[in-house]
Amino acid sequence: MTAPGFADAQSLPGSGRILIAFSGGPDSVCLAANLVAVAQPRPVLAIHIDHGLDSLSQQRALRARELAAQLDLPLQLERVDTPPADGGEAAARQARYAILEAHLQDDELLVTGHHADDQAETILLRLLRGAGPQGLLGIPEQRRFGRGWIARPLLHWPRSAIVAWLQRHNLAWQDDPTNTDLGMDRNFLRHRIFPLLESRWPGLRQSLARSARLSSGASEALEDLALQDLDSARRAVDRLDHASLQALSRYRQGQVLRYWCMERQIEPPPGRRIDDFLNQLSQARSDRQPSLEWQGQQLKLWRKQLWLHPVHPHPGKWQQGWSGQDKLLLPDSLGSLRLQGASAALSSPVTVRFERAGERIRLPNRQGSQSVRQLMAESGVPPWQRALWPRLERRGSLLAVGSRWLDRDFSAELKAQSLQIQWLQRPPEFLIGEEKTFF
Repeated sequence: MTAPGFADAQSLPGSGRILIAFSGGPDSVCLAANLVAVAQPRPVLAIHIDHGLDSLSQQRALRARELAAQLDLPLQLERVDTPPADGGEAAARQARYAILEAHLQDDELLVTGHHADDQAETILLRLLRGAGPQGLLGIPEQRRFGRGWIARPLLHWPRSAIVAWLQRHNLAWQDDPTNTDLGMDRNFLRHRIFPLLESRWPGLRQSLARSARLSSGASEALEDLALQDLDSARRAVDRLDHASLQALSRYRQGQVLRYWCMERQIEPPPGRRIDDFLNQLSQARSDRQPSLEWQGQQLKLWRKQLWLHPVHPHPGKWQQGWSGQDKLLLPDSLGSLRLQGASAALSSPVTVRFERAGERIRLPNRQGSQSVRQLMAESGVPPWQRALWPRLERRGSLLAVGSRWLDRDFSAELKAQSLQIQWLQRPPEFLIGEEKTFF
């Protein structure tokens, strides 16, 4: 029953199980039927995801189970716990792929039923949204995904060929009613725009697929150039030299930022937001700090360097008493404090809190008291981190800031007991300015 030219298991990436994203639609039924015939000795499992976006989703899930059974294919049903509030295409896709990725073990393969019509629609959608050369590549046939791989064996099949193949083999499928919802961009293109364009240019889908193939070589060259530019501008894993970036063309600047994010396994910002940020960078005066925040990450200009870092929420009025006997967990993934030493207990408890206005501390070997904010600035601690360093306080007096700045009397107290304050599991970017501890 295998279709001519369909990939066998040996030509597919990975060596473990093959997981099929199974909606029960014509593409996933065709894909599953062909894989069942060629996958041995690799086990095959279908996964159906119920997004819960409408009242009939559970009914479709039950029908998907029946369709998998007609192929003697085991199926696992997954439900999205919290459907996207806006029901948007991107949010639903992100939730779906997160579940599928969680199922993948080492060197296993996820296959999806994307076909040639999906490829053409994807390329045109990306063009309409202002994508660059990488966008013209469309959907890749295979790539690394999670702990394994993802592949699309039907990517060269048009939708009409899939339906014809199913009809020849008397295989049933189900239609998703959301596929006719013209409120979704892809459906609007599929049902309204493509028929109109193809009435004038009958070979439109083939032309778009050819553009994707031709873009592949150009994309590889642009990737090599972007990686070279990134290495030239890099000053640390989380910092780029602003002047080196500004010396590049606007397109190459954007590429550097995208590849910098991808290198650190961060989804890059949308292209238009990158363009707006680059405009801010080109016009920024020396006293300005342009920033771009998205999906819990931030790009920021400070001291002639561009920083890429996660955004940590301010802990507000959080505070906790601490005797030093046990490790103290800080809020919002800011790590923990531990007292290292034989007795592992302070002479009297302290309060752990975060920044307050006007803080000052008396350091050993210095006259008077020093401004904490000024000490941090002199040590190169970025402004967005300063409020997030834990402070130790006793009876209204500031004793320590992180594990670096210690009050002179508190430092003597710790030395007398052979104790040391340690700030553990802190975010890696918080190590800046921590090369030396002031006792």
